[in-house]
Amino acid sequence: MHGSKRICLALALACSALVAGGCSNLGAVREFAASSARMTDYRAATDHYLDSADRQLAELPAAERFDGTRQHLQALKQVTAHDKATLLRLHATTTGYMRALAQLAGADAYSVSPEIGKVARAIETSEALGIDKDHVDAYANIARRVSNWALAARQARDVRHLLTENGADMDKLLEAMQRATEAYGIVLEQEIASYDALADYRRAQWTAELPGDAALTPERREVIATLLRRSELADREAQRQARKAQRAAARGLERVRQAHAEMLRNVDRLDADQVQELLRAAADDLKSIRESIEAL
Repeated sequence: MHGSKRICLALALACSALVAGGCSNLGAVREFAASSARMTDYRAATDHYLDSADRQLAELPAAERFDGTRQHLQALKQVTAHDKATLLRLHATTTGYMRALAQLAGADAYSVSPEIGKVARAIETSEALGIDKDHVDAYANIARRVSNWALAARQARDVRHLLTENGADMDKLLEAMQRATEAYGIVLEQEIASYDALADYRRAQWTAELPGDAALTPERREVIATLLRRSELADREAQRQARKAQRAAARGLERVRQAHAEMLRNVDRLDADQVQELLRAAADDLKSIRESIEAL
């Protein structure tokens, strides 16, 4: 009787050790996935891109010389309106996947991330963002499996299954996000370049001496010129900050995709020291990138 109790106790301790060891071995996966989720959930650069056309149109003078710019911005507005849902769904799906992966690799019971529930509708191709049919198909593949993830609580530790089944498609979605973020950079550079012409026009309007401007004394012109300079400095600083954030987001997504690909290649040896070190290094890099964005 006592011998049976000792055997049962030993088995219980052994099982506990295995469970604890499994969680510990997947700790690097959990850290990387959690850090990646914070990166894919960063939407400020996306929002800045989506608002670019409206932001510029609101400041554009009615002068005929800006008609070409106006047409370009109106076309951009149509593109961003079309792409908005796709971009937000990409954020939601990649973030939901990474959070689900972090939970699967953890000790807690599996529960589907709220973001996963937002994948019901399909994303669309976008020539402007470089999102093609392969990215759309990858999204559809993952969306079809969402219900299976929700029913797979009994496989809460099966990280390998999740990676093997969805890793290749997730790589395509991360590629789509990378392409979109690169497109943001092009639009931001165009916005910065267009601002130079706008600033020159404003200064010329207020410095030109026209009939009937007797009340606009040199002193008053100088006050206006000072206010314009301050406004320009503030606008240019906001543009620089937005560009820095976009570049940081691009670096972060590149790091996420790189480490995710390594994790997928090493799916059968996730507990290997080399793989764990790689994933922890990636998690540290992503943390640094996220902190640099928050410091802007």
